[in-house]
Amino acid sequence: MERESASAVYILLFAPIALTAYRGLIPRLTAGKRLASLMLAAQTFVIGVALLNQPLTSFETWLWHLDREWNIPSSLAALQLSLVGFAALLTAFFIRSRSAWRRLYFAGVGLVFLFLSYDEYALGHEFIVGWQENYIMLGAVLALLTLAVAARSPRRAWPWHVAFLAGLGLSAFGAFVVEAPSKYNITFIAYGGYRHWLEESLEFLGIWLALVAVLGHLSALAPLPRFWRPACTAMSLFWLLLLALSGAILPISAYGGHSTPAGVKYETDVRLHGYRLENNQRHLHLFVSAGRWEFFGQGLDGLGYSIQLVDQVSGESVLGRDAYSHRRFFLLAPAYAPVYRQWIDIGQLEHLPVNRAYWLVLTLWRDDNEGYARLGILGGDLELLSEDQAILGELLVPADSPTAPPAREPVARFDNGFALYAVEMPSLVRAGEALPIQFFWRSEVDGDEDHAQFLHLGHAESGEWWVYDQQPLGPRLPTRLWYSGLADSELWQAPLPPDLAPGRYTVFTGLYRARDRERVPASDADGGAFLDARVPLGSLVIE
Repeated sequence: MERESASAVYILLFAPIALTAYRGLIPRLTAGKRLASLMLAAQTFVIGVALLNQPLTSFETWLWHLDREWNIPSSLAALQLSLVGFAALLTAFFIRSRSAWRRLYFAGVGLVFLFLSYDEYALGHEFIVGWQENYIMLGAVLALLTLAVAARSPRRAWPWHVAFLAGLGLSAFGAFVVEAPSKYNITFIAYGGYRHWLEESLEFLGIWLALVAVLGHLSALAPLPRFWRPACTAMSLFWLLLLALSGAILPISAYGGHSTPAGVKYETDVRLHGYRLENNQRHLHLFVSAGRWEFFGQGLDGLGYSIQLVDQVSGESVLGRDAYSHRRFFLLAPAYAPVYRQWIDIGQLEHLPVNRAYWLVLTLWRDDNEGYARLGILGGDLELLSEDQAILGELLVPADSPTAPPAREPVARFDNGFALYAVEMPSLVRAGEALPIQFFWRSEVDGDEDHAQFLHLGHAESGEWWVYDQQPLGPRLPTRLWYSGLADSELWQAPLPPDLAPGRYTVFTGLYRARDRERVPASDADGGAFLDARVPLGSLVIE
């Protein structure tokens, strides 16, 4: 029933738009009439095949799917958008020099549609937070400029401006309203798995109307040189070729912004090429390739991936997300192998303990109809948690409201941007017991390397020293993950040896870099440097 309903909707949309265009617009074209008819026929054919085709393989499903990238429908959509762009640029080129404001308008329209052509092919907008609002703003600006140009244009040009605005509106309705009807409280759009089909169909028809409108403006400039038709077509085809080849030219990091390259090889010829975290560490993008097409998609032999946050201290997973791999977007690796971009929402992190270090762990698995079989890792450049778990990186949940320091002035400021604000320790402790001592830290910078904190106890009479080292906030938060604005404390339980000589001890502390064990210079609240980068904390008695 959904196929029949979708077919009926498309006919109801296509028929009035096509009839109106062929009664009032197409006959007035003196340039591009055949091009407009060819593009309408091509999109009708592609939409019909996408709707009626019953694919036998996952490759065929991808090839004709309207909501996939780098396939036949997306190539046609990119080609149609580029035709609008190049036709607008040619219009700007052929306009008389005294119409400079119209020249700028059509040049701007051309550049916008070339950008949309690239974005349609590469699906870049879905990886930008808030892209819908940005696109709506761009469309609104384009519509306002069109109205302003129409107000200064002769009446014979008004139908083309109206058609252009109608095309923009139809595309926007499909891209934003049909794509997410619940967001706009539109409940009558309920076509299940065919909603994306309606969305793409509306976008196709809307861009076709925009193409007709721009060809109408170009027709008004007749007579035109003969080379304009082959020039427009050749530029669009060359543009599409550049888009197709861009995956073979650009590295993976160029597609994912600041992606981290990786080279992890799994069983069954699956590879991880890179990854990227964005949106405040809540969305993860993966670049994965597989040896055969059938490896993607839910069902037998479907490839899936799991993301887990693992506490670095306890080793326990505190959050997990599972998803099947998809082929909504792929780029061509240098070996012309398809590399698919996957994305997953890590989820809400607010419920997790703050100021703790977590490993972001990736596991790939195969649905073999009997369970989920993990893929073993054969080799790579990432640290492994197990033979089938790769550590992508570290993730930290910062505190929204840091703990206020117990003192206004710090006990010590360190040259690396850390500050020790207070220390609490007993005045008397027994040998063989744990020494409870609490340190209150603040950070004015983002940490970039590991530091250790030392605790020195010097016997007042014998001059002997007892030394104990650990991370300032313990293993839960290494200093490489400290962030600007951090305010936290840690209660140490330093184990005193049972044979420690009784008496009074002077207590010192300080920091040193883990990589070279060099102490970090420190100074008091007035700026006076501490000798040997050791901060005096007072004294205590050991019985």
